[in-house]
Amino acid sequence: MSPPPHEVPARTAGIREVARQAGVSIATVSRAFNPGSTVQQETRERVLELARTLSYQPSPLGRNLVCGRSDLLGVILPNSGFPLYGAVLQGIEDTIQAGGMSVLLVSSRDDPTVEVRAATHLLRHAVDGSIVVNSRAGVNLPRHRDRAWVHVAPEDPAVPHRVELDNVRGGALAAAELLAGGARRPAFVGAPGREAAERQRGFTDVMARAGRSVALAPGNYTEESGLRAGMALPADVDAVFVAGDLMAAGVLRALHQAGRRVPSEVTVVGFDDSLIAPLLYPRLSSVRQPAYDLGVAAARMALALITGEPGPDVLITPDLVRRESSVRVPPPRPP
Repeated sequence: MSPPPHEVPARTAGIREVARQAGVSIATVSRAFNPGSTVQQETRERVLELARTLSYQPSPLGRNLVCGRSDLLGVILPNSGFPLYGAVLQGIEDTIQAGGMSVLLVSSRDDPTVEVRAATHLLRHAVDGSIVVNSRAGVNLPRHRDRAWVHVAPEDPAVPHRVELDNVRGGALAAAELLAGGARRPAFVGAPGREAAERQRGFTDVMARAGRSVALAPGNYTEESGLRAGMALPADVDAVFVAGDLMAAGVLRALHQAGRRVPSEVTVVGFDDSLIAPLLYPRLSSVRQPAYDLGVAAARMALALITGEPGPDVLITPDLVRRESSVRVPPPRPP
């Protein structure tokens, strides 16, 4: 119940008042609340008793600074609005919350200069550990207290402490799916960066072994770039692997506008198995990227680094979610 208007709630004492009445320094009061400190037992008891009498509660931030901990894990995402990154973040948060930690989140906007600035911002907040997703700055990221960054799918494959998806395997899965549907003139719609290049390599290697050459079209992970790529595909293409589901949505639109039926004339496989995949028409087959699992693995690696027990890099295997877009429907028999 709130106090009547004419009453003013009593204010609790601050750390200075506790220190004054106990006859000790402010630092001693802070250390008294840390069971592992060297404050004498008699002094500790006097400070704690005075704190109870004066209703003083120490600041969690101040106590963590005394203990050399912030209970914060810094996370840099390229784009906080992208659904895939939201799932990575959820995996991180679910993993660290059991230990009482929280996430301090910033965005790099897919810009290495902004990424370095964001990293500096995190380190100024004395985070205990740090995770960066799709890092473009790589080894140029600043470090704090000799604690390394955990990298989720970095552009530089040589950075340590990596959590990655096997993108080559993902491309091979897409190729196998399209070949099973009878692909003879396949195409790949790509995007800048190492991940798309690895997906392309896995796809083209399998297609080459099957005696198929692959037409290539550039994109940039947006639906509009997929639309442009789809419109630029050779007219005889009968199977398309797209490096991201948003681009695949654009490719499907381009094929529809060209009057080409999916999947009876052209089969399509995307990548990510994002939320839009089952909402498209036809529903999109896609190589599933387990973003939540990537976040869990990254958080576990970060926690291990905080405790001084780093583990090995993690490579997660994708799988393919089959829907209507890659299952070729035979043409109806003439009456």
